[in-house]
Parts: sequence; structure tokens; C-alpha cells
Amino acid sequence: MNQLASALVINKILVALDASPHSLAALRAAADLAARMDAELIGLFVEDIALLRLAEVSCAREVLYFTDTGVPLTRASMESKLRAQSEQVRKALKEAAQRAKVAWSFRRVRGKVASEVSAAAAGADLLALGRGGWSLGRRLRAGSTALEMAASSFPLLLLPEHKLPDELHLVVYYDGSPAAQRGLLAAIGLARAGMDGVTVLIGSEKDRDLLQAESRFGSNDILIRHVHFDAASTASLMAVLKMEEGGVLVLGSRRFLDRLPPLNIILRETRMPLLLLGN
Repeated sequence: MNQLASALVINKILVALDASPHSLAALRAAADLAARMDAELIGLFVEDIALLRLAEVSCAREVLYFTDTGVPLTRASMESKLRAQSEQVRKALKEAAQRAKVAWSFRRVRGKVASEVSAAAAGADLLALGRGGWSLGRRLRAGSTALEMAASSFPLLLLPEHKLPDELHLVVYYDGSPAAQRGLLAAIGLARAGMDGVTVLIGSEKDRDLLQAESRFGSNDILIRHVHFDAASTASLMAVLKMEEGGVLVLGSRRFLDRLPPLNIILRETRMPLLLLGN
């Protein structure tokens, strides 16, 4: 990649997998992104130590979906279930990587989920997660791991449960700040490496003037369009995001989450992948 992509260079994509439907759907989206970026796909399955400890409690029971039947739960039975899930996601990773024609590898570890995912993410350029977990509700809520990783400092891509569109563009929240500038530079670099253009969300005339004054954001080979919204209105921003659902929302810093609608609302009300750059 050229110097415009210095804010985010992607050679290795780590995908944290838990065998949930949202996780497996996110895997397919991550494989598609790896193909676009010519990146290696690394799968990670964490055997949750909390579940294993819970299974050691003598009164532990497993309640089956859609029934009120409880069956005894033991450490041996839980280890067997985790091994089966691990093999399921390894096969899914292999199939997705082969379809996308990208290099891949797989790791199974045991420990606390968030800690193990964070440790593995330190060796990758981007962590990809499914936005939801095992929720059976009609309205998707962000999974606990997704929310915890959103508070971390490494580049994070939260993926929806559906296939990415063939013409995938970047949507950048821009307010003229250094973080917003970094997000836009990364988006331009990613667009040059395999995406289909950049949409810049501008919330005020001042921000528009700041953007126009930055000659380094000019580009003859990348389509850059501007979309205006009312920065004082959450409804205005959410309406714009829904119109841009064919793209990936890029935030140049986690601090934008303090002024935007809560992350859980953005993930629930839109079908957009969300890319959070590292601090």
C-alpha cells in the first residue's frame, strides 16, 4: 500500500470465532475482505475457562434451546462440546479461506475469552468479530466480546451477519480533527487497495471548509463524495447511516463513540460493518 494507507496496513486479519450463527456469518465476510486486501486469515477459537469452571459445579445443568429440560453438565461433557465447536469453526474457516483463495491458519486456546482475543490481536493488523453472539431476539444486540473489544486500542472490524456487497465503499465520519483525518487517510488507502470509493459524512459548514482546505485528501483515482447531516441531531446521523448501509463505517478514533449514538444503537439500527481504528 502507498503512504496514504499508513494509518492502517492490513496483511493479517484475526477472526475470533465462537460457532454462533453470527460468528460464522462474520467469518465469510472477513474472508471476502481478506481476498480484497490480499491478506492472510487467522482463525481463533477460545475454550472459555469460565464455562469449564461452571461445569465443575455439582448442580450445573444445561437447558436445551426451546425446551425447559435440564441435563447434567460436567467438565468432561463441556470439554467435548468445546472440542466439537472448535472443529466446526476450523472447517468453516478452511472452506471460507479456500473459496476466497487466501492463506489461512487456525489456533485453539483456553482461557478468558477477552484476554485471549486481545493477546492474539496484538500479532495481527486487524481483529474481525461478529457483531452479535448467541442472541435469539429479533433485534440484534452487540455481543459482550464485541463491546469489550470496542473499548480496546487495536484496529477492530465488527461484521454483520450478512454477505458483504460486491461494491463495498468506505463511509468516514469527519469533523476536521486529527483522528478524523487519520480515518479518512486510512479509508482512501483501503479504497485504493480494493474498495470502491469513499463517502465522507460532514456535520457542519466548518468541517466542510476544513476538508476542502486539506489538499492531501484530493484524489483523482478514488471517487470521494460528501454527504451532509445535522451534527446536532442523532436522528439525522442515523438516517444517513441507513442510506449508506452498502459501506463500511470508519471511525478514526474510539473517542467518536462518546459523541455518536451509543455503539449498541449503531449496531442494532444499521447493517453496516464498523471499522474502529487503533488509538
